[in-house]
Amino acid sequence: MLRPLTILAALFASLFAVTLSSAMAEVLVTVNGQEVTDGDLEFLFLSRRIPKESRDTVRERYVEMLIDRALLKQFLQSRKLTASKLLVDQHVARVEKLIKREGLDTDEVLKSLGYTRTTFREEVALPLTWKTHVGMVVTKQALETFWEQHKSHFDGTEVRAAHVVKKVPEGASDADIEALKKSLAGLREEIASGKSTFADAAKKNSQSPSAEKGGDLGSFPYSGQMPVEFSRVAFALKVGEVSAPFQTRFGIHILTVTEIVPGDLTLEDARPEIFEHLAEEMRQKLIEKLREEAKIERAESP
Repeated sequence: MLRPLTILAALFASLFAVTLSSAMAEVLVTVNGQEVTDGDLEFLFLSRRIPKESRDTVRERYVEMLIDRALLKQFLQSRKLTASKLLVDQHVARVEKLIKREGLDTDEVLKSLGYTRTTFREEVALPLTWKTHVGMVVTKQALETFWEQHKSHFDGTEVRAAHVVKKVPEGASDADIEALKKSLAGLREEIASGKSTFADAAKKNSQSPSAEKGGDLGSFPYSGQMPVEFSRVAFALKVGEVSAPFQTRFGIHILTVTEIVPGDLTLEDARPEIFEHLAEEMRQKLIEKLREEAKIERAESP
């Protein structure tokens, strides 16, 4: 889903884009009767600053994102929900100010992307309307309960961890991956039995620059530094505990936590981040349900 400030970046990028051809109005897919066009796709590419040479590679994934956006918009319309007019006005005004600063005409810039002022306003309003919906659904009690269950993820807590990682060769089969996991599981047993320390195991077996430091990765918070799969495992461990083998895009790992430094942020400090997290979690679950019920018709390739 496009965020309001991302839309500003999209329009700024569009100032330097080539004029869209009539092909940009080509229908790519219809979602419950609503058309998703090449113009919508171009706008999304601009908003995410996807270079032209990379667009063919990511095209299908971004069409899927547009389908999700259409489903979300239809859901919110069915609930007759709207964002605050004042808030939408503020975001639209930022767009107009940006365009005027470049000496360009707002209507011409929007037209080049296949938007009128009305349809662009709807684009800006969509993420704001979703937040309105989430604010109505997520109660104070739900926020407090989530905080208690996931406090260390949001209060500034940091863990210091070390890992052993085995890279997955390109084209590896499921059997190859299972063999790597079995190998690391055996290494974990050696560490647990005292036959080896974690640091020594990392130095001898890890395929990572951290190997020479005994696998030490330093300290990190739950979000923003490590892959979520990595943080999820690390923050579930006690000091000295060694994880079962798990996979990330970097390979197959075992992990140990050597230190936990508690954070000092309060619920009030973390409330905006928790709200964003719950909003995205709700969006993903809703989209999954809506896709099961939707009529999605893809245009035939020429």
